[in-house]
Amino acid sequence: MGADPEVPGGSPPASLTADGAVDLLAFADWVSAGQKGRATREAVEEKTYVAFLIDREEFGLPVESVREILRVGEVTRVPQAPPHIRGVTNVRGSILPVVEIRTRIGLPPLDPGPRARIVVLELGERALGLLVDRVTRVAKVRVTEIEPPPAEIVTTRTDYVVGVAKGPEGLLILLDPARTLVVRA
Repeated sequence: MGADPEVPGGSPPASLTADGAVDLLAFADWVSAGQKGRATREAVEEKTYVAFLIDREEFGLPVESVREILRVGEVTRVPQAPPHIRGVTNVRGSILPVVEIRTRIGLPPLDPGPRARIVVLELGERALGLLVDRVTRVAKVRVTEIEPPPAEIVTTRTDYVVGVAKGPEGLLILLDPARTLVVRA
């Protein structure tokens, strides 16, 4: 008969006192201490990201900032719009600005195909869409797998990269949603 995985290691405390009474509280403390130790060993903090491709690189945004993911419909260009604004689109009666994330990071504009998506971010009271090549997955990343971006790549123009996660699927470049949408000259 094997050891019970729910019972802590070591011998249980002596359950009989000198007068023959059973010390149930000591036994309960022993079991509880084992449970706390096991929970601490097993609890590795994870963060969840919506992962998407831009060109051949995979990027991630915190899932809590993503409201929804849409197929690319008609995007209407807006004259005199700021750089990197692809245009606006109608989402269930609301006008949604769409940002061309590729040009934001120095790549040519996307010619949207059937796999292209608009990742709708919710930042405070605002909603904004990011045009991406395709959404790949929802990634759970252990905090221990996240490293800060290399100092050589962080400038005032690239401070939107807040980390790089190393996992079995490769590298995932982690973005700060608010900083991604601020363009400095």
